Amino acid sequence: MSGFALSIALLAVASLAAIPVMVAAEGDRGWGAIALGQAVGAIAAAAIGFGWGVSGPARIAVADEPHRRTAYVESVRARLVLFAPIAASSGLAAAALSPQSAGLAVLGAVTAAAAGVSANWYFVGRGAPYALLLAETLPRVAGTAVGIALMLGGSGAAAGLAGMLGGMIAAFACSTTWILVRTRRHRALAPRPARLTRILADQRHGMGSALGSAVYIAVPLVVVTIVAPAAQPVFALVDKFQRQVGVALQPVITVAQGWVPRRDTVQSASRARSVLVVGGGMALVIGVAVLLAGAPALTWLGSGEIEVATIAIVLMALFVAVNFFESLVAKALLPSLGRLRIGARATIVSTLVVVPLVAVGAVFWGAPGALAAVVGGLLTRGIVEAVAAARTIRSSKTVVIREEIDA
Repeated sequence: MSGFALSIALLAVASLAAIPVMVAAEGDRGWGAIALGQAVGAIAAAAIGFGWGVSGPARIAVADEPHRRTAYVESVRARLVLFAPIAASSGLAAAALSPQSAGLAVLGAVTAAAAGVSANWYFVGRGAPYALLLAETLPRVAGTAVGIALMLGGSGAAAGLAGMLGGMIAAFACSTTWILVRTRRHRALAPRPARLTRILADQRHGMGSALGSAVYIAVPLVVVTIVAPAAQPVFALVDKFQRQVGVALQPVITVAQGWVPRRDTVQSASRARSVLVVGGGMALVIGVAVLLAGAPALTWLGSGEIEVATIAIVLMALFVAVNFFESLVAKALLPSLGRLRIGARATIVSTLVVVPLVAVGAVFWGAPGALAAVVGGLLTRGIVEAVAAARTIRSSKTVVIREEIDA
């Protein structure tokens, strides 16, 4: 966990450090356009990633080296085909939603969409945190650092976003090279990659869960931009911070993704039960920590230009706690238990319900109203997924007991 935590910490620090510099360079409205573009781009990234971030680690964890090579090659082929049309569409959508700062919105969308070609799921499945650090994390951090330096030197936020995009591209090149070189001696034994249609069909449930989660997180900001533009900078700042905290907590989920499915069915169910219990306790502690640290952190991120109400900070802490627990269940437990379909359905239903509630909340209560709707929907989704995981674990335990009795 410490190895994966190092990568996540570096990415989180780099991303957070870029926010106040962007706000200072473009003001609250310019920052709002960038955040909007990144939200739209996050949906595009999930569509480009097509579920490999959800189902990929479990698949890599149980596969041998030849099949790991084939799995990654299949993912690269599929994602490169998807990248151009989806990234371009996200840029057009961002420009349409933020016409006054269209350039920043487009660049923010394309930069965020590039995360869809990340290979981090492969390293997670292999349990190779330091390979992830060298091949994936450091190029991305270097790109962000270059962007920050350019902005501090007087360039606009566009230069900062360009640096981030360059880091994404370098990370993809380095990771792909590392994986293909590392598995080169297994090339002769690797199965031939499947056809694109077959690959996408096999990934449909993982894609549904990943895309639904991305839509759930990103759409509220889009809705607030449309129905309550005055509240958008505050909502965007809170949303960005809570998502970066979620990124910082990713090592726990990352380790669980590769740890739970690594053994036989009986041990996987036992490990899943442990993750469910420990994850619930961790979520409570995390929520309290965010509540205490939220106000000073948001003041720094907003460069003193964006004021956030106390109720919004409380809701942000609730979101971070619930989001951590739900992500743990959806990304680490349900794939390992063969219940990806439950996560996809729960995500789609909660998104359809929450979007109109966000609009109503934003119109009448501003950013806090929108945040309350998001938290309520996420809590409902997490409960549905946790109940499904608990029932599956209980069922697995019952089957084992019956087999032992029969023996």
